Amino acid sequence: MPKRHFVTLFDKGFLNRGLCLYRSIAANCSTPFTFWVLCMDDETHEILTTMNLPHLKAVSMAEFEDDELKAVKKTRTFVEYCWTLSAWSTWYVLQRNPDAETVTYVDGDLFYYASIEPIYEACAGHSVMIIPHRLHGDAAKREAEVGKYNVGMLIFNNDANARACLNWWKERCLEWCYDQVEPTRFGDQKYLDYFEEKFKGVWVLPWKGVNLASWNIEAYAGRITKKGDSVFIDGDPLIFFHFSRFKLYWPPSSWLPWGPPSLYIVPSIEKKLLYRPYAHAMYQAMTDIRKIRPDFTSGTLPRPSWYSELVFTSFYYLKSLVKAILKRN
Repeated sequence: MPKRHFVTLFDKGFLNRGLCLYRSIAANCSTPFTFWVLCMDDETHEILTTMNLPHLKAVSMAEFEDDELKAVKKTRTFVEYCWTLSAWSTWYVLQRNPDAETVTYVDGDLFYYASIEPIYEACAGHSVMIIPHRLHGDAAKREAEVGKYNVGMLIFNNDANARACLNWWKERCLEWCYDQVEPTRFGDQKYLDYFEEKFKGVWVLPWKGVNLASWNIEAYAGRITKKGDSVFIDGDPLIFFHFSRFKLYWPPSSWLPWGPPSLYIVPSIEKKLLYRPYAHAMYQAMTDIRKIRPDFTSGTLPRPSWYSELVFTSFYYLKSLVKAILKRN
């Protein structure tokens, strides 16, 4: 039986991204694994069940939720409830698989470009792995509000320290998990700031090529390169990117495949090496989903008219040109 388990959760609005995540892990994980999806609505569960993907286990809300969770669900927005369940779904998978070596929580909008194995090799000997935000520029000031660490990828090795840490996290999320900034809390995320203080064996992954995202990519401008088939971020191999707030236009648009547009419309190394591969994977995911549900458009943006596309594209080219001129001066 596989002893490495991944767990994520999403609804139909994230299904196309979640399918990209699953496929990228399958392509880059050489160790036998199980990919657990907590389906936040029935449509997601039905589509994934119909797809019958290898190594993927789709869990319905009817199977997962207990009375305690149903009670807090009434007090939270959908997003807040999803945040609440990041810890609870991870705990659920660990309880279902007591012989697991690791349980890894992954956000549904991650995408892996290279082997995931180095992360697990580096994590050996530790109980819990967390990854910092590395917020860049003015955004770095927000760490005090939203937390130093990001709930993008978290590894819990199956030992006493990890189980205690995970149990503490899920209980905190049960009692309070809101989209509000408080001195010691924000959603499910700021609780991670206290892992190292409260539990032994917590390790911070220091690599720049993990959890690269829109909030830190500007820090590496001019330092993104490709050697052979590998992409490097300031010398560190790119393993995965966190595509937060990413959406496709549907029907497909060659000019405007997603937002934020500033990272795609203007030619750049980021567009070529990071965003285009993901946009391609997303369109493939949509094509496969629509084979089952031909009318499926969830998680996409309506494509604008050709005139709007032209105006939109021209605006961002002009904005980029002005920015470049000002930078030179």
